[in-house]
Amino acid sequence: MNPPPSVVSAPLRVGAKGRVVLPAAVRRAANITEGAEVVARPAGEGRVVIETVDSIRERVWGAAPDATGLDTTTDVRAMRDDDNHVSDAAFARRAPNLGTETESAAAGAALLDRLGL
Repeated sequence: MNPPPSVVSAPLRVGAKGRVVLPAAVRRAANITEGAEVVARPAGEGRVVIETVDSIRERVWGAAPDATGLDTTTDVRAMRDDDNHVSDAAFARRAPNLGTETESAAAGAALLDRLGL
């Protein structure tokens, strides 16, 4: 992307419906082409930043840490193992309240009998 010229400015008027037309010189200096999707956000009192979606995407991805040297598969497996450990610990805390398999089968049979099934 070409660097913008040092100073390009043009007066604008906000229309009745809040519409503003960006002058061609400003669009060219910012490399904003016809049909480009832009986002406007306030940047303080009396200031608005207009930025293309592509520019935002580049800025966000540029700020992300470089993944070189990372082993994401190992990281995912480690997170899965941690989750399993937490789940197993929670099950172990509840297990004494569940009774034995024989007791569970007897309770199930009693329930089916009460339901007439």
